[in-house]
Amino acid sequence: MRKHIILFFSALLFLFACNNDKDAKGVLGRDEMVNLLVDVHLVDGSLLNQPNGDSLYRNGTGRYFYVFKQHHTDSAQFRKSMAYYVSHPDVMIPMYDDIAKILQAKSDSINALVAKDNEITRRRMERLQKKTQKGKQDSSSDKMKDDAKKIQLNLIDKERRMRMSQPLPNGKNIPRPVLNHFKRGQ
Repeated sequence: MRKHIILFFSALLFLFACNNDKDAKGVLGRDEMVNLLVDVHLVDGSLLNQPNGDSLYRNGTGRYFYVFKQHHTDSAQFRKSMAYYVSHPDVMIPMYDDIAKILQAKSDSINALVAKDNEITRRRMERLQKKTQKGKQDSSSDKMKDDAKKIQLNLIDKERRMRMSQPLPNGKNIPRPVLNHFKRGQ
């Protein structure tokens, strides 16, 4: 009886030892998975910015399918790959370090573009204010004020569109540029 128990546990050990090679079949490679997870987290972030919290099913499934199609995979292979990498944390942790770096770089580039656009708008506003202060009280100064107000509104709309098109990753406290000084003038 003792020989049978030893044989049984030896066979179990052998089967579990060979199971790791089966898990690796059909799993996305590390770099492919990093790129896919970056896009999945961007979709997650864009869904968090949706005004309706229950719109995940309506809006989310199409976005996820588009990401999977873009990476030439499907949800089943993605789930299998995630299960594999989660069961191998020694591989998954460095992957998420790379993902965080990529998302941070994207966020920094968006913030730099917004800052550049804000600087251009600020200079335009200063030029318009200087022109209005030179003593032109006729209808052209009213037109410049209207133009300045349009520029302010346009800047606020640009900022909102940029926030919606390039969401930030979940769980990261990355500061976004806030334009409170333009909102006072409305």
